[in-house]
Amino acid sequence: MQLAKHILETNKYSIEETALYCGFNHVTNFSRKFKQEFGLSPSAYRDNCLITGFKPEDWKIPLSNECFNKLIQLKEEYKWLTKLLIIVIDNFDNEAFCIEMLSAKLFMSPSNLNRKVKSLFGFPAIRLLRDIRLQFAAELLVVQKKSVTEAASLAGFFDIAHFSRVFKQNFECPPSKYNTNSHLFPFVNLLRKVL
Repeated sequence: MQLAKHILETNKYSIEETALYCGFNHVTNFSRKFKQEFGLSPSAYRDNCLITGFKPEDWKIPLSNECFNKLIQLKEEYKWLTKLLIIVIDNFDNEAFCIEMLSAKLFMSPSNLNRKVKSLFGFPAIRLLRDIRLQFAAELLVVQKKSVTEAASLAGFFDIAHFSRVFKQNFECPPSKYNTNSHLFPFVNLLRKVL
């Protein structure tokens, strides 16, 4: 499937030709397997690569310097993204803040917001919101030496058990052990400065 990704990124062949080249007799089987492995249909993946050059696997928690630079490029091109990031950062401490509230502040429907976010990142707006909050919580743990409860609350997580579970899934260690990790890129702190 890595070969299929590479072919789709270059946009040299149709999806049908890509499926045949990768050993699939039917494009339906190829599309199903591709979506199962990468979370996007082959056409959505290719469109995402062509529109933005941002591949879904480029966005990985903890967020990196490369991810930050790509986000800065995107916010220059898409002004609504700048507004979205400002609104998300301004509402970190609002536990009730959700996609419906975010879309209302951007004067668009939740489905339109999801469509726009998915076209740039390859995943829905709720994940973008969650990931930025998780990154902020990690920065609070490492840089400001906040407690797990305090970091979760300041990042907008009201359920500590849920926060700990999601944090461990993304950072591969519980939040209580993460504050010893000093090589975290200050993604949110830098983002605040450039917005």
